Amino acid sequence: MNKFLASLFGISLLLLYSCEDQYPDYAYVNFYIEPESAEYFNLNYGGRGWEYFEGGARGVIVFRRSWDNFIAFERTCVAKDCHGRLEVDETNDVLICCPKCDSKYIYYDGSPLEGSKARSLLYTYCTFFDGNYLWVNNCN
Repeated sequence: MNKFLASLFGISLLLLYSCEDQYPDYAYVNFYIEPESAEYFNLNYGGRGWEYFEGGARGVIVFRRSWDNFIAFERTCVAKDCHGRLEVDETNDVLICCPKCDSKYIYYDGSPLEGSKARSLLYTYCTFFDGNYLWVNNCN
């Protein structure tokens, strides 16, 4: 019985250690902002403004598609075994890139570009804009 418990304990430690660097696809998010405020200048820049926010597993990117249409993504790359932190491509702001595995996603819906290691859409948080405030939270 002692050998069995020792083996079980060893396997548990191995599993815990091997999962240490893994992140979930998403995490709890619940915040609101005033997108028209000067604090969020980038969000108001042109038709495709964007800003980074704290929250989620590795952060949140909020894009403004039009005056009253926003989309928010988790910043964790969804490519298998990657989990890099996504960044907006500064030279082409319609792309979200993973510097770790070089996957690229389109900002409009979070779909991966052909040739990317990623095969699925980015996790999207729900947004609601009432004309003054933008709420970003987990979809239920």
